[in-house]
Amino acid sequence: MAGKAAGNERALVAGSEAGGGGISLGKGAWDCDTNTEIPPEKEAIVFEEIATMDFPFEGIPTVPPRKDMDHMAFFCGSCRYRVTAYPDWPVERVKQALFKGGITRANKPEGVRNTPGIQKWEDLELIYAGQRMANGRTLADYHVPPGCKCLIAIEKAKLELGKPDPDSAYWN
Repeated sequence: MAGKAAGNERALVAGSEAGGGGISLGKGAWDCDTNTEIPPEKEAIVFEEIATMDFPFEGIPTVPPRKDMDHMAFFCGSCRYRVTAYPDWPVERVKQALFKGGITRANKPEGVRNTPGIQKWEDLELIYAGQRMANGRTLADYHVPPGCKCLIAIEKAKLELGKPDPDSAYWN
């Protein structure tokens, strides 16, 4: 039962029955395959982030190696977007899947944003290991592993501005 609250599929954090402060809620997640929100209480399950004793470190539960190799996760606008994608897919196919799946919800409201927003899939840039991924190439060309959960999707116009958004933490 390590890693789960009694009978519930919820992530535990230090302080609960496993030793800490209750349920850990995410910052927001979206399933691009179904174009629906991933409830905060299901995020840890969906993204395989529940620590178990399968591979303990000095008696401490750790997050085991991922098993879901069919989905990748992209961070965009403080939200995680889960989408079916494989390393042999062209970059533009992944951008299209993210766009069709609802990544435009990352757009700020008109009048608040300083860029046009994501209006079409061509407005997206994908980044892995600090590299912008070009259309016409595959994710494998950038050594993206199957099931990768640490990719970035960002509006291309934001990168072309040359400086962080006015509301970015950069300015704090």
